[in-house]
Amino acid sequence: MKKRHLQQSSLFLCALLLICICIGAFSSLKPAAPPAAVPAGAETGGQPTVYLTFDDGPSKVTGDILDYLAEEEVPATFFVIGIDSDRGKTLLRRMVQEGHAVGLHTYSHVYSEIYASPDAFFADQKKLRDYLKGVIGYSPAIFRFPGGSNNYTAEGWVLDGICAEAQKEGLVWFDWNAVAEDSGSTAAPPGEMAENIIQSGGDKERIIILMHDNSIRTTAVDCLRIIIPYYKEKGYQFKTLTPTTEPIQFNKVE
Repeated sequence: MKKRHLQQSSLFLCALLLICICIGAFSSLKPAAPPAAVPAGAETGGQPTVYLTFDDGPSKVTGDILDYLAEEEVPATFFVIGIDSDRGKTLLRRMVQEGHAVGLHTYSHVYSEIYASPDAFFADQKKLRDYLKGVIGYSPAIFRFPGGSNNYTAEGWVLDGICAEAQKEGLVWFDWNAVAEDSGSTAAPPGEMAENIIQSGGDKERIIILMHDNSIRTTAVDCLRIIIPYYKEKGYQFKTLTPTTEPIQFNKVE
């Protein structure tokens, strides 16, 4: 009897010890942390993004623009026209070699001709695509309407027709949501251009900046010397536009 009593006492102690261990284990458990929120700008790698874009080049200003972009290690997108010259071809090749994107503007940039009809627009664009393929080795699939996709020079049916045909052809057009207001007949003051960009761009997560690259825009680089450090300081990254970049489009055809 005494032996059986000792056995029962041992079993009781073992059971009690096991219960204590389990209670201690459960009491040490912490509730699971809630899932982390998706950070703002996750679609651009977690950072707000600036897309620098220049229309109308290449020009005598382009080299200075490229020099400063290289200095700052910032890429840009150039929507170019048909500048069939040795200097123009050299600058186009340099854009590609230095990691910038080349997009279509139009070959002639003559509004009265390109906006006569959708067919006229694409005939002019094809001339530019063929020209660029011979110079840089490919035909870009991104473009910008001269004046934007809702400009007041072209009739609505022409713009809508261009948009519809572009979608069929897999071409992507880009407008903008920040503008330098640098398209006047003389070079705009760089501080004024920078202020226009900063005010129109605000604190958007994705900013597509419209600037111009032609012989009149001699203050373009000085503007860049203001806005590039400004956006870097605010934590923005710089990227080029590609066919897969979510576009900003004033005129959309469903």
